[in-house]
Amino acid sequence: MSKYSIPQFIGVIVSFLVIWLLNDFILVDDCVDHGGVFSYETGKCLLANNEIYTADFTNYLIALYFFIGIIVAVTTSRIIKKIFKIA
Repeated sequence: MSKYSIPQFIGVIVSFLVIWLLNDFILVDDCVDHGGVFSYETGKCLLANNEIYTADFTNYLIALYFFIGIIVAVTTSRIIKKIFKIA
């Protein structure tokens, strides 16, 4: 691994972490607010009456995660390059 790809690698890892935390904040907290339990195995929210709850905005989350992932990865990579003065 060259020294030029290390900031990009770190940017991607940070991006994954941000998306993971954002997913917990958006989906899991919304599920708990509606009185359900989020099943990580199935990725669904189970309500007390055994119904599956799906939020209205879940269709747009993939696009949101994509753009946030790109922005966080590029920004983190550039910040690391500036801090360590890598070409």
